[in-house]
Amino acid sequence: MVDLFQKKAMLFDFDGVVVNSEQIYEEYTREQFLHYGIQIPPSDWSLFKGISTDVFFKLIKHRYLPDVDIRELEEAWQVGLRKKIREKLAYTPYFCHFYEKIHPYFKTALVTSSRRSMIEWIFQNTIIENVFSLIITSDDVKNTKPHAEPYVTAAQKLGVPIEQCIVIEDSIRGITSGKKSGAFIIAITTSHSREELKDADLIIDSWNELSLEKLWML
Repeated sequence: MVDLFQKKAMLFDFDGVVVNSEQIYEEYTREQFLHYGIQIPPSDWSLFKGISTDVFFKLIKHRYLPDVDIRELEEAWQVGLRKKIREKLAYTPYFCHFYEKIHPYFKTALVTSSRRSMIEWIFQNTIIENVFSLIITSDDVKNTKPHAEPYVTAAQKLGVPIEQCIVIEDSIRGITSGKKSGAFIIAITTSHSREELKDADLIIDSWNELSLEKLWML
C-alpha cells in the first residue's frame, strides 16, 4: 500500500466525538440539579464539558452542594446515569462510516477524561464497540485535559510523533490539550459553536466533511 498520508494517527476524544453522551450527560445533570432544587446559570454549563469525573464532582460539591457527601453523591449519580446511558447512548451521526473509511490508513487511539471503568462498562453494556488500537483514560495520566499529557501519552504509546497526529475534539478544554501537545486539531460542532471552537486548525459540522483526500492534504 502506497503511503500517501503525512499524518499517521488519529486521536479521538470520546464524549461528543465518538458518541452522543454529552447530550445525555446534560439531560441527566439537569434532572439531578432539579432534584436538589438547584438552578444552574446558563453560563455555568460550559464548566462541565471536557472535564474528568473527579473534577466534575469536586466542582459540583464546591459550587452547588457543599453539605453533601461527595462519595454518596457520586455513587447515586452514577447509578442513574448508567441507566440513562444504557437506554440512549449511540454513535454520533456518520462516525462509524468515517472510522471504517480511515482505519486502514491511520493508527487510532481513544483519549478521554472519563475513568477506564466507565469506558469498559460502556463497551460491555451498550451498542458501542471498542475499535481503537489504544485507549487513554484519566486513570492513565497525572494531568487530564486541558493539559497536553493525555494526547502526548497516546502518541508515545502508538509510536507516532505528535506532529504526525490528528486530534479530533468537541470541547474547548480538549482543543487546548491537543494544541499544547503539538497535534493538528479538528473540532466537530456537536457540543459547541464554531466561534467557541475557533482555536482548532479545522472545524467540521459532520463526519461526512472529512474525505480521505482532505485528510491527505493535512
